[in-house]
Amino acid sequence: MINLKNLPVSVADKKVTVLGAKRSGLAAAVLLARQGASVLLSDSGKVEIPEDIQTDLVNNNVTIEIGGHSPAVLNSDLVVISPGIPKSAPIVKALESKSIPIVSEIEMAFWFMPEAKLIAVTGSNGKTTTTTLIHKLFKNTQYDVYCGGNIGISFSSLISEARQATGKPKVFVLEVSSFQLERIIHFHPNEAVILNVTDDHMDRYEHDINLYLQAKLNIIHNQNKNDRYIYFADDPLLQNSLPEQPHKLPFGITKNPDMRFTADDKNIYDSNNQVFIKRKDIALLGEHNLLNILAALNVVSGYGIPPAHIKHVLKQFSGIEHRLEYVTTIDGADYYNDSKATNVDSVKYALKSFSKPVIIILGGRDKDADFSTLLPLLKQHAKKAILIGETTAKISKIIKNEIDYTIAASMKDAVVEAKHIAQTGDVILLSPACASYDMFDNFEQRGKVFKEIVYSVSGIQ
Repeated sequence: MINLKNLPVSVADKKVTVLGAKRSGLAAAVLLARQGASVLLSDSGKVEIPEDIQTDLVNNNVTIEIGGHSPAVLNSDLVVISPGIPKSAPIVKALESKSIPIVSEIEMAFWFMPEAKLIAVTGSNGKTTTTTLIHKLFKNTQYDVYCGGNIGISFSSLISEARQATGKPKVFVLEVSSFQLERIIHFHPNEAVILNVTDDHMDRYEHDINLYLQAKLNIIHNQNKNDRYIYFADDPLLQNSLPEQPHKLPFGITKNPDMRFTADDKNIYDSNNQVFIKRKDIALLGEHNLLNILAALNVVSGYGIPPAHIKHVLKQFSGIEHRLEYVTTIDGADYYNDSKATNVDSVKYALKSFSKPVIIILGGRDKDADFSTLLPLLKQHAKKAILIGETTAKISKIIKNEIDYTIAASMKDAVVEAKHIAQTGDVILLSPACASYDMFDNFEQRGKVFKEIVYSVSGIQ
């Protein structure tokens, strides 16, 4: 077994199993093999590994098993687990019964991090936008910046890339999920950001938001007085869970003397209460995005990045794909892709962003969400709901007799129906409030399919 009491300095000649052969698992297997480990990549499902990655795995002597876990898994010195595999999985219970150490991919990758700063962002909503904005604020400065984690590129891939580079100081900016944080031991961000904590993934956390909160709070578990914990001051769950250390830096709308940046309807102000930037000059719209901006400003405030560069980025950065992403206008109606809205609170933010009548496409795979909390905003903003996916029965029972709705058998049927009933000035909004796995591989595929259908019905190629 690998002793995890202290930060491991080597995995050479150790038998390491990587459970899960998707993006992070594939990268973890390659990184471990390059560090001298004997690696088994094991997945219980039917997974197609891209040919170029399979070649890389074979060239690094990684053993691959797909469609089931062999007894070799239970003969490991260490297991690196996919975030999608819950504690209740039989293979996890079998490993725990043998006291085989299990860690997440972000924990393992951290062991091989070169001398660098680590910024980690978590929260129920806004993680991807905030992480991406922080990355852009560091780009084209005195730093080499690497961005990924729960979005885009896995931490293991970033480490492999960074170990080949020399020159400027390195900064890693990671989006991290509660699932990834469940099995960390030494993972230690210099800057830890928690944007908010609302009901999400209750199916995984025994319907107990405190269990979900504790997973999120693991992000600060290894921080010390030299680190910073940047948190949403208006979130009561976070306010009641403040650690003794590290240095705490709040952000929010409610004024607080410890805040470095504040805002009102017109401006964002610096710590001297001077106008830092006018809000009308900021490209990223929405009150929820104002909070994401304030969090990002707090992160970069300690890195000597020129204010002119920060302001330039804020004037240019308008958002990310699949997050309130404008697609096109057809016959005077605007189409928006918000496929990344996989929980109820994300949909609330989306609905609040529009003053025009909304035709909303809702539904997918349930995460034990309370859809009834959407009703007030649906009644205020939605002229019609179009339901798709496994949750159609559950949502329809809640909104029946409250708002007009229909059920569509596919995404194409939903878009065609929306186009048929839309009038000039309406917004057609894909904002599902659910996971995508009932109909799609992930929320990215769901968003791309939505956009392709929108373009096809509009005649845009």
